[in-house]
Amino acid sequence: MGNTPAAPRRRSVALIGANYGLALHPVDRHGVHVPGEPASCFASFWVADWSKWGTGTALLVATLQGWRSYGANEFFAATLANELSRYFPEAARFPLNGISHTQDEFEVQVNLERGFKATGRRAALEITGVLDRRQFAAPDFQLGPASASLNNVYLPCSAGRLSEFGVEWPGAPTVYPGPRGPSSSAYLAVAESWMV
Repeated sequence: MGNTPAAPRRRSVALIGANYGLALHPVDRHGVHVPGEPASCFASFWVADWSKWGTGTALLVATLQGWRSYGANEFFAATLANELSRYFPEAARFPLNGISHTQDEFEVQVNLERGFKATGRRAALEITGVLDRRQFAAPDFQLGPASASLNNVYLPCSAGRLSEFGVEWPGAPTVYPGPRGPSSSAYLAVAESWMV
């Protein structure tokens, strides 16, 4: 017996697809951000070409009043919320204590020059104004007590809209400078893979 370190746990692919995110921050009547005000909501739209939880699309909406999901598969949407989206920095102020689900089907349009749109019968998300395209890698993205490896191509965007049951959320995304270029609370993350 000796002090042989344990071999690192081998990660396996958990999801291959894309994620589109939008955090809306309060603005005044002129469309200028209200200083110091945190996001009023966060939307995360998933497209899973393959995952260990299933395939398809799901829209997750996090607010101080709770989390809601939209899509064809309630289990799939709830699992994405519990396993991934709740740990995103944009979702930190919205505790996940449960999630209500609404059945919906989405028509998805993606154009890497202009943006993304997902239109359902009960909810819709649109993110436009692509500012940059760059590779992103987080070898130890924290998922609560565990971590995962995340890779994607990140496209920060300048505008976004979220509506639920025909009512559009007020606010606008926040764009800010980063060390590698502009960043935003509205983004497209394509060619995305998660390893857990």
